[in-house]
Amino acid sequence: MVNASNKTAFNLFNQVLSSSENNNTLISPLSIYIALAMIYNGANGKTADSIAKVLEMEGISIDDLNATSKALIEQLPAEDNTVTLSVANSIWYRNEGMQPLASFLDIAKENYKAEINPIDFSNPSAVITINNWVSVKTNGKIPGILENVDASDLMYLINAIYFHGLWQHPFKTSDTHTDIFHAANKEVSTSFMSQEVSIPNISNDKFDMVELPYGTGKAFSMYILLPVNANETINQFYTTLDESTIENAIAHMQVSTKTLIIPKWEYSFALEDLKKTLTALGMGMAFSDTADFSNLYTGKVEITKAIHKTFIKVDEEGTEAAAATAIGIGVGAALPSPPFKADHPFLYIIAEKQTGIILFMGTVNDPSEN
Repeated sequence: MVNASNKTAFNLFNQVLSSSENNNTLISPLSIYIALAMIYNGANGKTADSIAKVLEMEGISIDDLNATSKALIEQLPAEDNTVTLSVANSIWYRNEGMQPLASFLDIAKENYKAEINPIDFSNPSAVITINNWVSVKTNGKIPGILENVDASDLMYLINAIYFHGLWQHPFKTSDTHTDIFHAANKEVSTSFMSQEVSIPNISNDKFDMVELPYGTGKAFSMYILLPVNANETINQFYTTLDESTIENAIAHMQVSTKTLIIPKWEYSFALEDLKKTLTALGMGMAFSDTADFSNLYTGKVEITKAIHKTFIKVDEEGTEAAAATAIGIGVGAALPSPPFKADHPFLYIIAEKQTGIILFMGTVNDPSEN
């Protein structure tokens, strides 16, 4: 399932980049994957097949999907007690009228640890209640996921992820300096952190990559991929990558002393209409009146909203990142090597090392933008 999740990650990120050229981007593939895995349990027939296609579920049974999701939700936060990671799920459904099947709610509660909350969507406080839940679960970094709710809404499935990791080798603030970052169409002056440190790294004809471990260094790391061709756009660079390329590069990294020079960055990113992305990947049926969610409701329903929001801050101490996904349902030691200076657009990944699962993927096209 980790392989499937990472394939989905690259497919999703490809769609995001195609419509966000030269902007800083960030998604949490794990957040989206878990949200879709939950709703997959309510789908049937061709609708289920379309979601399975996005989830890259060939050879994976729904029982295996649920069991592995449960294991990840329970075990990932315990991988390193010096790193904070929380994965939370909730289901909010209309407390009157058409009701979800108890069998679906039981699966979500058992396998996805989902909090089950009946709510009155006609009450103006409903959207505040849901957004407050997201804010709490993301430590205030995603203050809200929904702009509004409607009395006709039937359900919202929400996933929230919060990550806070301190570098195993923190940067000294006294070594932070101002330098030029060569963005796609301009040059910007921004803050760069620097240090000399022995870390895993690899270079090839396409990219230089370094691993920046968090906490004890045993579980979570950030991988920064810097294109060798500084004139290549990050979108062009991304077309040369897939999950197996990254997996192979990580497996062949060697430890050596590097002078690291990387910018600080902090920004938020939102996909207010994830429907476009998921439809492009083959899941359009789930958003139409031909949708079959008969394992969720006895009546005809469809996905009416799909929203994804993220936040990241990278500084001398470490990384803080958060994500929330909402699915709405409605009717219808060697010699020092050359410096790794990330002074042009680059890709980064935050992953858990034991499983290899990707938590966050992003690009920095301009570190001075918030």
